[in-house]
Amino acid sequence: KIALAHAGIEGIEHTGSVSNVAEAVEQAAGPDIVICDMALDGKEACNLVHSIRHNAIGRNPFVCVIGITWTPTASEVTRVIDCGVDHLVSAPLSPEQILTRIRALVRQRAPFVVTSEYIGPDRRKLRREASKVPLFTVPNSLKEKASGSWDPGRFDREIEDAIGDLNTRRVDRQAEDIMILAGVIADQAITRGDGFKANVSRLHGMVREMDRAASNQGFFHVSELCRACVGIVEEIRESGGYDVQKDIELLKQLGRAIRTALDPDNKSNKIAHDIAQTVSGSR
Repeated sequence: KIALAHAGIEGIEHTGSVSNVAEAVEQAAGPDIVICDMALDGKEACNLVHSIRHNAIGRNPFVCVIGITWTPTASEVTRVIDCGVDHLVSAPLSPEQILTRIRALVRQRAPFVVTSEYIGPDRRKLRREASKVPLFTVPNSLKEKASGSWDPGRFDREIEDAIGDLNTRRVDRQAEDIMILAGVIADQAITRGDGFKANVSRLHGMVREMDRAASNQGFFHVSELCRACVGIVEEIRESGGYDVQKDIELLKQLGRAIRTALDPDNKSNKIAHDIAQTVSGSR
């Protein structure tokens, strides 16, 4: 704290509780950066960061986060990185190590990536998906305050726009993942391969989550397509996987329709509704 204060950082608050951090990020004027021991409260800090990134806690899913770990094993490093921290520092550490990371967040913060499961800086070098996932620059209050360009009203608008972009990207990735998983299930249905039931259950969870995300974002035409997906997956589960080729093909087409419906330039509300109704009538 002393080193940060000497470096010109003001308004530093210290706590030993994850719940206190959660309360702080819920405030209208939330923190610009969170520096956290990732073992805090029995390692609940990772769940907190994950919730922040997925916009389940707090007002700014893009707040800068530096994680500190005392056990930098491969599994622990992966666990912490996957929750969405910007930087991970191994303890014991020097104040300069923290200050170096803060300067990097001001000058060259990594762009964010959104997949169906991960939201955060593009740091997942070892476990990235095969397809090219677009990156995007997120609002950074730490940088704006450090550079003297801070405008609260403008920043709030930027956060609102960026959250909308984040949610759109997430639903889009979920739709693509559903198409991919539907293809895997189609192959397993033919060969009765291992993992068929597990993948159908996973697919059921994915389409329900996509429905929730689309509804929260106000994509009600997309949500209608998602509910059609849920109905198809439930039918596959009830049938035990027999004669599912028609349903699998419908899932693939619905996934493509969902991605098309997300296009802001595409007046697809009525089209999405017609597709959902057609699918319901064909089952």
